[in-house]
Amino acid sequence: MKAGFIALILVFVTMPFVYSQQVLIDDKFTDWNGNVASFTDKQGDGNLSRKIDFTDIKISNDQQFLYLYFDITGELNIQENNSISVYIDTDNNSSTGIFKSGIGADMVYNLGPRSGRVYKSTGTKVIFHNEVGLITAPTVTSNRFELRMLREFTSDAGLTTMGPTIKVLFSDEDVAGDKAPDATGGYTYTFDNGRQFSPLPFSIKKSSPDHLRIISYNVLKDNLFITSLQPPFKRIFQALDPDIIGLCEIYNRTSAQTAALIESFLPSTGGRKWYHSEVNPDIRIVSRYPVIDKKALDGNGAFLLDLGSKKLIYIMTHLPCCDNETDRQDEVDNIMSFVRSVRYGISSFQVPQNTPVVIAGDMNLVGLKQQQQTLITGNIQNNTTYGPDFLPDWDDTSLEDVVPVATNNSATFTWYNESGTYSAGRLDYILYTGSVMSVKNSFGLWSRSLTDQQLSSAGLFREDIETASDHLPIVADFQVFGTVASEEPTNTPDIKAYWAGDNLIFSADQSGTVALYDVSGKELSCFDYKVSQGPIIVECDASTSGQILILTFRSGTAVKSIKILR
Repeated sequence: MKAGFIALILVFVTMPFVYSQQVLIDDKFTDWNGNVASFTDKQGDGNLSRKIDFTDIKISNDQQFLYLYFDITGELNIQENNSISVYIDTDNNSSTGIFKSGIGADMVYNLGPRSGRVYKSTGTKVIFHNEVGLITAPTVTSNRFELRMLREFTSDAGLTTMGPTIKVLFSDEDVAGDKAPDATGGYTYTFDNGRQFSPLPFSIKKSSPDHLRIISYNVLKDNLFITSLQPPFKRIFQALDPDIIGLCEIYNRTSAQTAALIESFLPSTGGRKWYHSEVNPDIRIVSRYPVIDKKALDGNGAFLLDLGSKKLIYIMTHLPCCDNETDRQDEVDNIMSFVRSVRYGISSFQVPQNTPVVIAGDMNLVGLKQQQQTLITGNIQNNTTYGPDFLPDWDDTSLEDVVPVATNNSATFTWYNESGTYSAGRLDYILYTGSVMSVKNSFGLWSRSLTDQQLSSAGLFREDIETASDHLPIVADFQVFGTVASEEPTNTPDIKAYWAGDNLIFSADQSGTVALYDVSGKELSCFDYKVSQGPIIVECDASTSGQILILTFRSGTAVKSIKILR
């Protein structure tokens, strides 16, 4: 599946234009703003009851793939519950294939039903994502999408090859559905085979011993412990040589057994032993750094690691799959509630300000976009249960998303299953606090697309990744920076608080703000009071009687939290 890059030529009316923008299927879309073929479809002419009204269509290519972009006025899931079809006249001949709006479509792919057809003189054959090399993004609901498919592929219908010039048509097959273009004839597009795709740079080995290599890996139902599969797993772990390994779908082995197996793959040297911890049912962590605390977050786990002069909070996730929208949203809300407690200094981990936080794992984000946004922006959906929204990074910004690209590839897929009905997609994430750490190298290890030299250098076999699991191990090398002290800063405020009836009497030795939370992290009615030196009275909810509350005082970068009984 090695992809390439080619400049492309669009033929529209009689004027040719040359395009050279490289496109990645990566959920970002910024690469579609460059020199690609762009078309505009009239708004307001679609089936507005279903919110499928095409507005913009864009086309690009490299030497192996055709790339397509479209946006609509509403929001949907590209692989579920829609009737959008892509018609391609592969030979630019209206007399071959199936006739549709002025073109002779030799192939059609139905995105919602996740299948298509090839039309040849010998008959019609069904095609699926694995045959056409289809990858779509994003996997969550959106109003814009990008996809790629092979320009040449083999199916039950034999070899299908897109000719030098093709025509493309998008159609909502529902009653009164929109199509793009509205006029007959489709979008005419001519390939230019003169340029090659340049893979994004990556390093299978760490480029610096000072970098912290973190990997996240779903090993598929205890595959790691199947004897016949351990050789490819061993080659994978030896090639990656990670510092911290987050694993999921280990149900029948403990973290101690997992660490022992990793030790057999990568023996400890120079005092660098493997530490471990777990959260049931399936979260396991193995680390070159001590794991000094943990907290279960539903079926996910937060782990506190001691990096020496710094701490690291590593949250490993395995969110509910498929159409379980409610539980998946609850779990991401709970995870972010915990991150908020870290930021506000009221978590059980009690770490200094600017402690790096990483959230990784198989997140199964295949439904509503809200779940992805909660994890990145701190926009919690169920505020009643999980507390207020917040900005999760220490500098009051959103978390950063690594978005690792598959090695030597033009897509960010992390899950691949040829026999499944869903096409490859990005299910695994690594999110991090970008204010205190930066990514120096990242990738999803996809051995099928590595060159012979890369395979030999890494000690890998071409089929290793697909043999071991249906997920790719995703890798990020971090440089941790900023001031992350192991002790409290010298300017930690001296604060005192006590109850007098329904009044909380509070004093501090410096100016700042005071806030009060319950143990779940929910902020109570007394918040953001400006404090001058000396005691003040803070009015609080009488309903908090009998609870343990957390009072947090902030003064500049200094934070102090204490527990008080209401």
